[in-house]
Amino acid sequence: MRMHPLLLLGLLSAPALAADEAPLERHSLGSWEADIGYAGVVRDGDILHVSGIACEGADMQAAVQACYRELTGILRRFGADSSQVVKETLYTTDMDALIAAIPERKTFFADARYPAATWVQVARLYGPKHLLEVEWTVRLE
Repeated sequence: MRMHPLLLLGLLSAPALAADEAPLERHSLGSWEADIGYAGVVRDGDILHVSGIACEGADMQAAVQACYRELTGILRRFGADSSQVVKETLYTTDMDALIAAIPERKTFFADARYPAATWVQVARLYGPKHLLEVEWTVRLE
């Protein structure tokens, strides 16, 4: 039996090697993804990469609620919850409004178990009415 060289050197564990060999699972969240050319969710072993969920609303508070409700639904689909979100990237067209909506965002993270996060203000998101786009990396347990 041929053994992986990194396994022989002790630089890679057998479970890590098995995870590396598992095929990526691509999951669609909507028909528009094929039109644009991306997958809504890609599962790589026990890691979920959730593409940016873009939301609009009457104001940023409504956009935050819409995005995080949709993201929570995606987590449930994979048997996960917000405590498993490792990294979050938020893109917004109005940072001041997003800062004002922090209390609403925090309600989606049980027991104040927040992820690492990066917040970026942009001139525009994909849809001209989108106020917020949230992207997550999630570790499944």
